[in-house]
Amino acid sequence: MSSPASPPPAGVPPIWRRALDNPWFMLVMLFFVTAALGIPFLWISRGFSTLAKIVLTIVVLIWTAVIFWLFWLVMVWSWTRVSDALGWS
Repeated sequence: MSSPASPPPAGVPPIWRRALDNPWFMLVMLFFVTAALGIPFLWISRGFSTLAKIVLTIVVLIWTAVIFWLFWLVMVWSWTRVSDALGWS
């Protein structure tokens, strides 16, 4: 029986490596958790081909831009409501 602090047996990748190599986990992480900040993890992953990584990088960057644009729209809408309510307009 091995203790929790012992290293994994030889030939068994660490759990973080198995997570990064799982394509479904990477897609969920890229689109619902990290957005553009997850691109380095995508390129470390062995679960995608180079072409798929290039395509996913472009798609994730577009997705991130859409998220920021929607955030900006919500902030402008909120600012107009607050400034009108306070008589700052």
